Amino acid sequence: MTTMTMNEQIVALREKTGAGMMDCKKALTEANGDFDKALENLRKKGLADAAKKSSRTTKEGLVAAWVSPDGTTGAIIELQCETDFVAKTPDFQNLAKSLAQKAGEGKLASVEAATADVQPVIGKLGENMALKRFERFQLKGPGLLAHYIHPVGFKNGAFIQLEASSDAVAKHEATAELAKELGLQIVAAAPRWVAKDEVPAAEIEKEKEIYAVQLKNEGKPEASIPKIVEGKVNKLFFQQFCLLEMASVRDPKTTMSKLVADAAQKAGGTIKVARFVRYQLGA
Repeated sequence: MTTMTMNEQIVALREKTGAGMMDCKKALTEANGDFDKALENLRKKGLADAAKKSSRTTKEGLVAAWVSPDGTTGAIIELQCETDFVAKTPDFQNLAKSLAQKAGEGKLASVEAATADVQPVIGKLGENMALKRFERFQLKGPGLLAHYIHPVGFKNGAFIQLEASSDAVAKHEATAELAKELGLQIVAAAPRWVAKDEVPAAEIEKEKEIYAVQLKNEGKPEASIPKIVEGKVNKLFFQQFCLLEMASVRDPKTTMSKLVADAAQKAGGTIKVARFVRYQLGA
């Protein structure tokens, strides 16, 4: 009988259990090369069944976020599972918190890198689950990192990065209050960009073309169409998809750009919305 090499044993163990390559290697090392013992160890850890669950659809889960104690780094993640029941368990929620922290600390190079953390929880809870995506933030000067996760189900969340003219402005209560308002706005209104100048030219031209065709079909005079189109782009498109152009969901008479300006005045400096990310479970 031909004796398998270590690499061949790893491959065979992976094919038999569906566990990750590194998990198989570790199991074989701990079992001193005893294949059956390694298989038993993987089963005990719940890793041997992970592959059987990996084809099952993950439509539930939650969004989680983390900011470092010094406020300079942070991250937002989307962790998926099969059922809402599992999404509400402490094990799943603790996994989400742990992965958000790892992402914020720069310890996750990719979603695949989370496999070692996820697989043991798959074995314990008996459902397929996976880290779908994450985004890391890091301040490079005075500013504030903040997040808002909708408390009903934790299925929607936003992460915001503000830049400030000084540390005093960044730490002012008006800046913190602004970050909360921005988080609520982003989750509720789903903007795509911070400001008009971030919108790709191709997107604007596409909207203009659509509006122009609509106006022609309505019988509007050719000469008046360009001006009407510009008005529609500003009112219907920019105000719907650009955060700073939007009216506040809590006070429709106030734009988000005014909220930023008012907060900056109270804080005694300047505040800029550098970027944001909005996650919606499954979107």
